[in-house]
Amino acid sequence: MTSVDPKEATHGPLVPDPRPAPLPDLSKPLMGRYVTLEGLRQTHMPILWQNLDVEQNPELLDYLPWDVFADAEAFGAELQRLIKDRYFHIYAVKADPDRLNPDAISEPRSHDETVGIIAYIDPHPAWREVEVGCVLFSKSLQRTAAATEAHYLILKNAMHMVDPPYRRVSWKCNSLNKKSRRAAERLGYVYEGRFRKHMIAQGRSRDSDWLSIIDDEWPVVESALEAWLAKENFNEQGQQVQDLDSIRATLQKRQ
Repeated sequence: MTSVDPKEATHGPLVPDPRPAPLPDLSKPLMGRYVTLEGLRQTHMPILWQNLDVEQNPELLDYLPWDVFADAEAFGAELQRLIKDRYFHIYAVKADPDRLNPDAISEPRSHDETVGIIAYIDPHPAWREVEVGCVLFSKSLQRTAAATEAHYLILKNAMHMVDPPYRRVSWKCNSLNKKSRRAAERLGYVYEGRFRKHMIAQGRSRDSDWLSIIDDEWPVVESALEAWLAKENFNEQGQQVQDLDSIRATLQKRQ
C-alpha cells in the first residue's frame, strides 16, 4: 500500500534524492561536433576580443550588466575579475570560425579559436539550481549550429552529466532584450515572470525577465536539441530541415 505524505499538500512533495549537486567543474572541457567549451583563461582573451570586434559591433555589449569596455585591456581586466568571482563559472566557446554550420567536408573541425563565452552563474548546489548567462557570442557565432550546440552542451552537463543533476536551469535577461528572450524560448526555456527594477545596468533601470528549464521538461528539451543538431536535419546547403520549436512541439504531443 502506497504511503501518503500528510504534509505534501501544504509543504510540497519530498525530493526523492535530496543530495546536493556538484559545483561546475571547469577543468573538464565539454566537447561537441562544432564547439568545445573549456574554462576561460587569460590566453583566450586576445583572440576573443578580436573575434568580437566590439568597435564594429558595439551592440554586442548593449544589454550586459557591465560598463562598456573602452579597449581590450579593460575587457580582459573585467573577465579576469569575473574568473575570480565564485558567482561566475565561465567557459570559452572554441570553434573553427569558418565551420560553424554543417558542411560537406569530412575532416573533423578544429576548435582552435575562441568565438564567445557562456557561463554558469550563482549555482546553488543544495537546491540543485543554476543560471546560464554571461552569454557573449561573436557575430559569426550567432544564429549557427555551433551556437545552439554550445547551449546544448552547457545544459546537458548540468541536467544530465553530473550526479545528482541540477533540477532547474534558469535564464534572465533585460525585459527589453527581445532577442535574448526569444533565444531562450527557442532552446526550451519557459517564461516565469518579471523582476521589476531588478538592476541598475550601465546607469539605466532594468527589469529582468526570468525563464527556466526544469528536470521534468529536460528529456523533451534534450531530445529536441539532439534531433535539431543531427546531420539529417540539414540539407546539402547546411540549412535546417525542421526548426527547433517544431521539433520540440512534436515531441511534447507524443508525451
